Amino acid sequence: MRSPDLRSAAQEGRATPSRWYTHGWNRDLSWRLIHAIIPRVPRLLRPPIHVATTAVCYLAMPRERHAARLNLERVTRRPGLPARLLAFRLFYNFSKFMVGYTDLVRMRPEAMRRFVEGGDDARRLVDTLLADGKGLIVLTMHLGNWEMGLAHLACMGRPVSVVLRPEGSEAAPYESEARRRAGVRIVPAGESAWNGLDLLLALRRGEIVAIQGDRPFGPLRERVRLFGAPVDLPAGPFFLAQASGAPILAVCVPIRGHFRYRIVVDGPLRVGPGVTDVRAAVEAFARILERFVSAYPTQWFNFYEVWERFEGVGAPPG
Repeated sequence: MRSPDLRSAAQEGRATPSRWYTHGWNRDLSWRLIHAIIPRVPRLLRPPIHVATTAVCYLAMPRERHAARLNLERVTRRPGLPARLLAFRLFYNFSKFMVGYTDLVRMRPEAMRRFVEGGDDARRLVDTLLADGKGLIVLTMHLGNWEMGLAHLACMGRPVSVVLRPEGSEAAPYESEARRRAGVRIVPAGESAWNGLDLLLALRRGEIVAIQGDRPFGPLRERVRLFGAPVDLPAGPFFLAQASGAPILAVCVPIRGHFRYRIVVDGPLRVGPGVTDVRAAVEAFARILERFVSAYPTQWFNFYEVWERFEGVGAPPG
């Protein structure tokens, strides 16, 4: 079977999609307070501030607390009180993620490299994969501080384009400013029929294209099993890899302590010429995602029930 044409796929999903999800953290007041207060607070005083704000949000956001607990129960297979404690830890880590934006908009690239472990090894692998001249697709996920990962990629000397679903959350201007300062180009997902061609040309110029791989958007998706239950994952990055010949590298940037990060990579994945090859590559990425999330379950930031819509659904077609 022939893989779908990228332009046709883009036309099918070009209407601006509805917002994926928002939560109580994404409020303009929250971001204004963070950017006004945190840069003036000594780093050693950040941990007690995180604890206090986490306690308030954990108690004030029952829907998100419930969803986080259910997700963690499935990932860790630890129900009851352990899952509740892990959910609190997830809220705590997300507080650190949000505060990390204040570093991104102020930190110079050379200082950023000092805070990121594993950057030299990641750079060598990225350079090796780019040496083929077909570009590189980086699949990130909502785990750790993915924005720090994008900024670190941009420091490697190759142009970086990130595909993002347009959202109207109050956090969007602050997120966009952090990416702009890092030198990351934004390509809105599904907004134009030409975006797929734009990404293909970027890869042919030997550039890096980054796409979030753990939440589906647009018409191209594959149903796979994740932690024993079905979910949909985006298939678009894999069709793009098929059309361009670019390898796929899975990357996450877990938070270590309060001031440091670590780049963790897996791959590369390569996609063969058929539709079944795309499905096989998505399945392979699902296993990578399981490994990353199992290693850092309280840094996979989903405040909605990941498997809710699939309750009672059987195994995906094989």
